[in-house]
Amino acid sequence: MTVQSVVPEELEKYSTTHRREILFYLHQLIKDGERISVVFNEGDDMFLTVLLAVDAAQGLLIFDWGGSEDTNRKLLKSERNFFVCAPHGVRNQFLAGAVREIAHQGRRAFVTRLPERYTRLQRREFFRLALPLTRRPLCSLPQEGDRPLQLPVIDISIGGVALETPSATPPFEIGQRLAEASIEFKDGHALRVALEVRDVAPLQRGNKVVGRVGCRFVDLSHHDEHLLQRFITDVQREERARLGI
Repeated sequence: MTVQSVVPEELEKYSTTHRREILFYLHQLIKDGERISVVFNEGDDMFLTVLLAVDAAQGLLIFDWGGSEDTNRKLLKSERNFFVCAPHGVRNQFLAGAVREIAHQGRRAFVTRLPERYTRLQRREFFRLALPLTRRPLCSLPQEGDRPLQLPVIDISIGGVALETPSATPPFEIGQRLAEASIEFKDGHALRVALEVRDVAPLQRGNKVVGRVGCRFVDLSHHDEHLLQRFITDVQREERARLGI
């Protein structure tokens, strides 16, 4: 989905003007170190940055200084600046006003007013929630003549999950069907479903490399979809509470 493919009345339903929600999404981008494109000068100029901090009391958003001084000078003269990124395939965008230069933690940075509107263009099945360590359920996969293989779920959506393996080269093939998988949630509920492997790749974890296995759910029932949505909502609520927003 692109901005051009969404008419204004449709765009409205993907947007929020609630300050607490906007702060939550901005904090999430900061936490994840998400790279953000800033488009300005009527779309003729753009540069990549990361958000550094939010000053909720003053209503300010601080983001990193650019690598090109020429681009930085142009941005300082711009009064309309469009921020866009796509964490986990979900397009996030907001419009900000004029910026100015400040010093942040001893380094040059930009500051602007917090956006009044924040838009997230997503389809539920494509939205993936990265799970904190304390909320990662185990996925049990039956093994022929052996104990089930148990792997932590590191992100989840209505469409599928990503599993982490100790090895940087996971023993799975794209297209492989993993029947009778079981995901145990800490509230006692369990999701029993077939998975199809869609992606296998190494994943950097600090000083070590592990494996990531992206899977889609096969024929997920309405009951299981409801169970997943409730789990996702609970995790998001806990994250908001932890951040105090």
